Amino acid sequence: MNWNSTIPAPLKERDLRIDLFRGLSLWWIYINHIPETYLNRFTPKNFGFSDAAEILVFLSGLASGIVYGDLLRSSGFAAASLRMLRRSFEIYIAQILTVVLLLAEVSYIAAWQLDMFDHANLAVLLQQPAETLLQAALLRYTPVNLDPLLLMVILHFALVLIVPLTIGAWPLALAGSVALYVCAHLFDWYIPAYPKGQLYFNPLNWQLLFVIGIWWGANRGDWQLAILNSRMLAVLAAGYVLFSFVITLGWQIHAIEAYVPAWLSRLIYPVDKTNLDILRLLHFAALALLCWRFLPSNASILKARSLVPLIRCGEYSLAIYCVSVLLSFAAHALLSLGSNGLASQTLVTLLGLVLMSALAMSLAAIDRGVLPNLRPL
Repeated sequence: MNWNSTIPAPLKERDLRIDLFRGLSLWWIYINHIPETYLNRFTPKNFGFSDAAEILVFLSGLASGIVYGDLLRSSGFAAASLRMLRRSFEIYIAQILTVVLLLAEVSYIAAWQLDMFDHANLAVLLQQPAETLLQAALLRYTPVNLDPLLLMVILHFALVLIVPLTIGAWPLALAGSVALYVCAHLFDWYIPAYPKGQLYFNPLNWQLLFVIGIWWGANRGDWQLAILNSRMLAVLAAGYVLFSFVITLGWQIHAIEAYVPAWLSRLIYPVDKTNLDILRLLHFAALALLCWRFLPSNASILKARSLVPLIRCGEYSLAIYCVSVLLSFAAHALLSLGSNGLASQTLVTLLGLVLMSALAMSLAAIDRGVLPNLRPL
C-alpha cells in the first residue's frame, strides 16, 4: 500500500485548539462527576444533545490521526505500529493503576462512609477480588467514572488497523465504520460488562466518532477548508445546535417542553448516550464545524496566558483524566458528609480544577523541550 500517495502538509506548530478543547472537556467531566455541585448544571450536557465525552473521543481520534498518520507516511508501518501499541499499553496501564488507586481511596473514605464502595461500583471487587481483577484486565469491568478511559483503551488498541486503512483507503474505512455503527444499533450489538449489563460507552458505536477524528486528522488538505467555509453547512449546523438547545432546555423547564409536539418527542427520545445516538453525533458534528470555522488555529486568543492552564490539561490529558477521577470522588465524598452549601460546592470544585491545572503545568515544566510533538490522549 502506498502511504505517500497523498501527503498532507506538515503542521508547523501544535494546533492549540485540540489541547484547549481537550482541557475544557476534562474540566467539564470532572465537574459532572461531582453530583452534589450546582456547577454541573452549567456544563454542555445541559445545553445540547452531546457533551464533553464526544469532545474527548473525537479529539483523541484527531490527534491520533495527525501524529500516527504523519509517522506512518514518514517512517513506515512498523515504526507507527510500535508507537501506537506503546501508547495503547500506556493508557491500559493507566486504567488499571487508577482502578487500584480508586480502591485505596474509597477504602480510606469508607471508614466514615460505608456506602462508598457501592457508590464507586467497587463492592463487587471486595466480594470477588480475583475474578473482578481478571475482568478489569480483560476490559469488561470498571469502577464508576472510569468508563471513558476504558473506551479509550479499546479504541486505541484498534489504531493499528484503523490508521493504515484511513490513510490507504479512507472511503472504505469510513464506510466500514458507518456500517458497524448501523449494525450495532439495528442488531443491538454490544460488549458485555462484568458482572452484568454492557459497557457504558459501547465501543461498537463510539468508534464512529473516533474514526471520523482520525480521518480528519490524517488526511489534512484544502478540501477541509471547503467544508469549514461552506455557508450552507454553517447555517444548517447553527440551526441544529439551536434546535438541540431548545429541546434540552425543555428537559429542565417544563413550560418549554409543553410546546414540543408529541410526535417529535416520540421520534427523538431517548437520546441514548451509551450507544451514541445519531442526534448526539450530529449535534457534536455541528458544534465541531462551527468551532473550527470561527476559531482558526492561528487565532490570537489561543496564545492568551489565561488559557494556559486549560491548554496544559489538554496536553497531558491522560494523567489529568486519571487524577480527575480520584479528585472528583474525593469531592463527592466530602460534600456528601453534610457540608454541602453553595460556598463549599464552589470551593471543593475549584480546588480540584486548581490541582489538575497545577499538575499539568508541572508536567509541562518537566517535559519542556523534551516532548515537543502533539500527544494523543
